[in-house]
Amino acid sequence: MRKIFQAIFALVLLLTVSLFAQNMCIELCTPCQNKKDQTCKKVDKRCHCAALLDSISAAQASKDAAFAESINKLSDELLQTCDETVCARNISFENGLFKEIKQGPSPVSNETKQSLYETKFNKTQPEMSRIEPLPPMTEECSGFCGDCPVTDKMLKAKQPKFKDKFCKKIEQSCKCIDYAINKKQLAEQAKADSVAEFERKLQRIENATALAKQIQEHSINDSACTLTVVFANSEMMALDIQKAKEIVKEKRSEPATTVKENIAEEQPTQFQKTSKSTTENEKEDVWASYSQKSIAFQEDNPSSTNKEIKTDKAKNSFFGISLAFASLTTSAFYGKPLQDLDGYFEFGANLGFFHRIYFNRIVSFNYGLNAEFHHGWYCGFVNFSTILAEIPLGFRFGIIPLGTSQVSLFLSANFHIRKPIYQWYDFDIGSNYWDDYSDSDFASFSDWEFINLLGFGIEITRHFSLEFQWFAGNFRIYEGPFGTDAEQSYLNGSDSWRIKIDFAF
Repeated sequence: MRKIFQAIFALVLLLTVSLFAQNMCIELCTPCQNKKDQTCKKVDKRCHCAALLDSISAAQASKDAAFAESINKLSDELLQTCDETVCARNISFENGLFKEIKQGPSPVSNETKQSLYETKFNKTQPEMSRIEPLPPMTEECSGFCGDCPVTDKMLKAKQPKFKDKFCKKIEQSCKCIDYAINKKQLAEQAKADSVAEFERKLQRIENATALAKQIQEHSINDSACTLTVVFANSEMMALDIQKAKEIVKEKRSEPATTVKENIAEEQPTQFQKTSKSTTENEKEDVWASYSQKSIAFQEDNPSSTNKEIKTDKAKNSFFGISLAFASLTTSAFYGKPLQDLDGYFEFGANLGFFHRIYFNRIVSFNYGLNAEFHHGWYCGFVNFSTILAEIPLGFRFGIIPLGTSQVSLFLSANFHIRKPIYQWYDFDIGSNYWDDYSDSDFASFSDWEFINLLGFGIEITRHFSLEFQWFAGNFRIYEGPFGTDAEQSYLNGSDSWRIKIDFAF
């Protein structure tokens, strides 16, 4: 057994070395082609470059010939496979070469084929003016015009006319010249139509070759594959080329209205087979059940040849802009209690961006980044302003499930992380512990605020919402005189609240 493994290992090693050596010889022989220097002579002695390059050229020529034959065979099949304006066929390949066009029902619906054709050829071409024959000439005029023939020389003139007086009178009644001009124009038009028809057929053959090459290029990397090709028959131009399984999947993803119409046609037959005593309520139950399945099918199969647009209810991710105004009551300001001071005014203004994700029709989560500005005035003793950066995190819970109606109500639970950036403050003498002091500076790195908020709001089509929030718990950490301290930042409940407006898109 050990000797067998050794022999197998030696054989694999030999094949690997042989392939590596052959690839190396190809790289060395190629630049030495038609050269006789010493280096190239050594390479030729080791690798036998002439024979190696000839074998490579022969293999490539054989491959190119097979490729060209495959294209010719496919183009001939395309020219004969269909009599419709738009055709859809399953075409199979083996080792990158055409095998067959599979016969059978069209793999793509007529609506899809027509839609692809109209998308490709959406510009209506102006119709060329045609020369129409004049009404038949009377026998009497035909005889008179035979006596007054219209010559080629007359037709070449800008204003052809007869010189003979008798013919001039005949021309006034029978319009011999007009009929002669019309006859010549009809003959030239017929000749032009014949040439145009020949050129159209020739162009169609050339386009079929280009189409066959385009189709075959989609199968070069696969040993065996089947492509579903939709093409315009007269123009021989591709409208859609995909792997057969992808086309089948898209064909199943038809709009609910189309599927419902098909079911509507099949439904009476089904009822007749089961029972003719089906009531109207039972029919409504059947349609309701089908509608739910149809909606679920559309959500599971978003791809479609008609490129259906997702509705807001199906979309579960929104970005947006948030605006907020807050009425605040500061409990303590960096170790100095303010809640006992009478007469105060404090507000906050907020602008930010958010991203909201709907997990289902009930629950959603949002996060973002805000810029916050606070200003407070307390009894003339304390006057401060602060710029903060804020990260809001929040969950919404639908009272009326989100997305089931145009207007939805919700409750929310939020947690905000705030970082003071810059502060202006002015302390006046007014109590035992205040000093007359004013300053402005960047906030310390250790200054942070953490706030819990509970809210109630209304949402309209997931694009607009108005929410009222109460402070439900908060604290501030800051750098005190003896290290990091913590305090309650704001009074909770009705003393501190905010109104927020969200615009999502």
